[in-house]
Amino acid sequence: MLRLLTFTILFSLMGFTQASFATINLSVNPVDGSNTLRFDRVPSAAGINKQEIHIRVSAPSGERYQVFQRMLEPIANEKGDVLNLQAVETETLSNSNSSGTLYLQNTDHLSLSDQLLYSSSQAGTSDAFIIGYALNQSLINASGNFRGRIIFTVRATNGGDSDQVTLDVLLTASSSLKISVKGSRNPNRVFVRSSEKADKKDDFINFSFSGNSGQEVRIYQEIETMPQDEKDQELGADVLQIESQGGTDGSRIQGPTSLSNARSLIYSSNKDEDSFDLNFLIDGDQLQQQEAGKYKGKVKYTVETDQGKQEFPIDIDCAILPVFTMNVTTPPGGVSFAHVLANSPPQEQEVLVTVLSNLHKPYQVLQNLQSSMTNEQGKEFDSKYFNVQVLIQSGQKGQTDFAEFSPVQTGEYPVFTSDSLGSGSTFKVVYRLQGYAQMNAGDFLAPIRLSLNQK
Repeated sequence: MLRLLTFTILFSLMGFTQASFATINLSVNPVDGSNTLRFDRVPSAAGINKQEIHIRVSAPSGERYQVFQRMLEPIANEKGDVLNLQAVETETLSNSNSSGTLYLQNTDHLSLSDQLLYSSSQAGTSDAFIIGYALNQSLINASGNFRGRIIFTVRATNGGDSDQVTLDVLLTASSSLKISVKGSRNPNRVFVRSSEKADKKDDFINFSFSGNSGQEVRIYQEIETMPQDEKDQELGADVLQIESQGGTDGSRIQGPTSLSNARSLIYSSNKDEDSFDLNFLIDGDQLQQQEAGKYKGKVKYTVETDQGKQEFPIDIDCAILPVFTMNVTTPPGGVSFAHVLANSPPQEQEVLVTVLSNLHKPYQVLQNLQSSMTNEQGKEFDSKYFNVQVLIQSGQKGQTDFAEFSPVQTGEYPVFTSDSLGSGSTFKVVYRLQGYAQMNAGDFLAPIRLSLNQK
């Protein structure tokens, strides 16, 4: 009996000892099915880059336990730059567990110290939960391929059993790309006036970016609304032009370029940072085809990178001021006839007249001769030997009553009349003078004036 009792006691002790070796088991598995916590590419600030991990604890011992996480190694890139841990946010997913208590339900960031994630129920029941991770783009302080390790630990609260699992953290990131697109006078608007004279430059948009870290930056231009006046008439296709300035080799605009309706690439580069201006100008040669008025429209600039895109709408405010001018070009020294003899061939002098107008109203060019041509003694030159002819150049609009040479008459009268739309025009006024018998000697003067008048 004594042996049997001793044997029975030893058998019972062995059974009790085997039960005490039951251990807590921890499993850590990314929800996406991989074996790492991977962030392939950090998106733009507006993008989302989240990952989740499923954590399961098997606790056959029935002892209360807790689950912790901490960074085992800093997250560093190939250059040795250490990622700011504030950039990796973490929180447990509410109601993802069955029992026990979830901690870290308010967003925190990864730490080199233990962070309590979960405490089991009093009975130490097996359980599972999910923890999420997200990247804060604004806190990315370096670029490159990063690697680090997180260690997860489960420990019995009585200091007994524990288990640990490590997980690699992989991250491909660019430092925070900052982009600015704004008008020089008003951030959201460009003002263009046809009155600019010196270098035609009126207003401009400044483009700048920094923190790019080698990815391609592409900037596209697209007209959302072509500038229109209050009568819904569009600005002519070539009236408004753009020109890049700033010395950057990323510009795709070479010299003044018409503002196009089509979506077009105006810049591309892999620079870490860059800046340039896009000038808006009025093509003076097109003004007479454009009716005066105020034109308003909208242009959109899209900045695209591998991280995504950002759009910047800019209003266009364009004022086409009234144009109604006449330029008169005389020969060097003026209209002068030298050494006129009775038997000499006729002499001719040409005056070039150019009229610019965007009023779209008919007009006339008037010639005014207040008195006959006389010399210093008051003797008159016979007007039938002083003639005028108007030559309208090919492709120019308008008409004249002086297509053939006719005597220059005193008084004011039209020598050129525009078409009904008041189109600008260029023409020549040719003066012919011929000597004749019995003409008086001396220097003769004829004060002729040309003027531009609306009909």
